[in-house]
Amino acid sequence: MSEGSVSPDGLFIFGPTGAGKSTVTKEFTARYPREVKETDDRKYTHIPVLRVVVPPKATPRMLASKVLEDMGDPFSHKGSESELTSRIHHFVKELGIKVIIFDEFQHLIDADTEYVLATASNWVKTFTEEIGISVILCGMPESVKVFISNPQLDRRFCNKVALEAFAYGTVEEILTFRVFLQKVDKLLPFAELANLADPRMADKLYFISMGIPFYVMKLLEYATYIAAKAGADKITEAHLAKALMKVKQVARPFVANPFTDPNFDLETALGIENDAMNKYKEKLMIKRKKGRKSKIAQGTSLNV
Repeated sequence: MSEGSVSPDGLFIFGPTGAGKSTVTKEFTARYPREVKETDDRKYTHIPVLRVVVPPKATPRMLASKVLEDMGDPFSHKGSESELTSRIHHFVKELGIKVIIFDEFQHLIDADTEYVLATASNWVKTFTEEIGISVILCGMPESVKVFISNPQLDRRFCNKVALEAFAYGTVEEILTFRVFLQKVDKLLPFAELANLADPRMADKLYFISMGIPFYVMKLLEYATYIAAKAGADKITEAHLAKALMKVKQVARPFVANPFTDPNFDLETALGIENDAMNKYKEKLMIKRKKGRKSKIAQGTSLNV
């Protein structure tokens, strides 16, 4: 719908890490691969969809240079910001680019200060207004701050899609997660299904992943290796239990291994983990208070 439009549509995709944002953009890009074309007067690489990963703390010149680099320009680092931008406009037409995707859009925010890099966001705004093709922005939830600080850019991307982790509260949400597991199960390279969508197994996989696809896939990746190496016809809970040893989440230090518990109950397991985390936080706060009191006492002693 955007091709030939006076004002092509923009799209903003956001969600937590591991929800599948980059996977979606990579899959979409792969559907429209680059191909070498030859006409009477020239030979060129046709790039229907260009995916660009935004560099951390990107300046306009850095961002423009990265776009040219991904286009294949051997002189992507040569020239001023305006010269680089001008070359982008030229190559978009020359290479037949229809869509540009800016992934890791949150890199337009200084992670140390949470300050939005205004010049870079203004460059993106002007770029999307002038380029004449669809632009897709993709990033973490905090990248919304870029739009808050730049209302004009916000208007360019009215279509905003949240890519969330799977929820697991209602019957419908649980069924949706189980359908996801069922589809993954069918893609595993084994003679027999692992019955990942079984209610009991789904509870365990949700507990480990909290609905984030990345952790499900990473766990199954390791389990597949372990099962295949053992010559098994399918993945079992024993394989998953071993695989979990390689999938560590720093933010969840008290996660129990559900695949070794024949009486696993999701609600109970979440409650135990939550209690352990609260006790840990309390101990940490007490330790910090004691540390502050010790420093104050030392300061008072020195003053005396």
